[in-house]
Amino acid sequence: MNIIIPEKLPGKSAHLTMAPFHRIDSLKFEVNPPKEAIRSSVLILLIPSEFGLETVLIKRNIYNGIHSGQISFPGGKCDKEDSDITETACREAYEELGIRTQDYKIIGHLSRLYVPPSNYLIYPVLAISDKRPDYKPDPREVSEFIHVPISKFNPANSQICKVEAGPSLTVEAPAYVVEGHVIWGATAMILAELYQVAAAADKISRINP
Repeated sequence: MNIIIPEKLPGKSAHLTMAPFHRIDSLKFEVNPPKEAIRSSVLILLIPSEFGLETVLIKRNIYNGIHSGQISFPGGKCDKEDSDITETACREAYEELGIRTQDYKIIGHLSRLYVPPSNYLIYPVLAISDKRPDYKPDPREVSEFIHVPISKFNPANSQICKVEAGPSLTVEAPAYVVEGHVIWGATAMILAELYQVAAAADKISRINP
């Protein structure tokens, strides 16, 4: 199945379906992120499987930071040497999982998302591969990785979970629970948009095979 990226993305409407409850009001009225927001990028790698398209997620190691131990896409902040956000996503995917650029094809982008706790402005980059790459995870950054069918990320399948949002801070948020992993926050919000785009593409492919 090919993903057809629409000109107008779901964006905020999709993000709101999986936004932590304390984030909903600010997200509704957010127009532009702060000028000092840190530009960052993640790679969403789509891979065909017997269950349809799947994507790969990583579990970050425990460290002294706001996203310690969380499930996320491979990615990180833009370096001065990066020519654009796509190069950032590709570089980070190689550094964290050893995914080479020749292993996939860039097919588009999803909506950017501002994350207040880290002050990151995330640009999701979409790529597709014909098979699972030969991963070489960096043990300093990645404790494990998982493959999940995109069909799992229907917000209707989410659960309300109590999650650690920082030192001594627990909040309630909608989350996907997959293989015992709780996927919430920015990653869940991006996955909600990915699900909508993939579902629309599937409907298109069924009408126009």
